[in-house]
Amino acid sequence: MKTTVEIPEKLFRQAKSRAAMEGISLREFLLRGLRLALRAPSADLDRPRAAFPLIRASQPSSRLTDDQVAAAQDTDEDLI
Repeated sequence: MKTTVEIPEKLFRQAKSRAAMEGISLREFLLRGLRLALRAPSADLDRPRAAFPLIRASQPSSRLTDDQVAAAQDTDEDLI
């Protein structure tokens, strides 16, 4: 399968140079890297998830609905 991937110029040059030093094509070098990355255990799957931190306020605060949060994110307005 063919695909297009944007690689930063410096990283591309380093990969191309390393592939040449190893006497392999850039394609083979990239395939080896992908295989290595896929064999490595995923840190996200192995690590237990952290509990969401609860922060106690010194004064009562207003409750926000999902719609209010979404609207504030869309307009960059303050939530309070």
